[in-house]
Amino acid sequence: MRPTILALITLSTLAFAGLPKQLNMPVGHTTTLSMPAPVSKVTVENPSLLEVSQRGRQVTFVGLSTGTTEVTVSTVDGDMHLRIYVAADKYGMPN
Repeated sequence: MRPTILALITLSTLAFAGLPKQLNMPVGHTTTLSMPAPVSKVTVENPSLLEVSQRGRQVTFVGLSTGTTEVTVSTVDGDMHLRIYVAADKYGMPN
């Protein structure tokens, strides 16, 4: 597995509203998001693309296969919607 990419997200209650946030990552890479409150549930539309683990306020994603999926992270502050694009490698990442 490649080194962890730590993505710290500072979110207010207003940030949970609106369009899904975009997260891009290559296959085999790990991204960890720190939420403002403990995570109660993570739902992945296509779990064959991502491995997901949660612990306290952190959610960790590992890219398993190429494609795009929707993810919902639930906390006491509300739901955050993410669109996650998993590329074959770092060169397939959008600008």
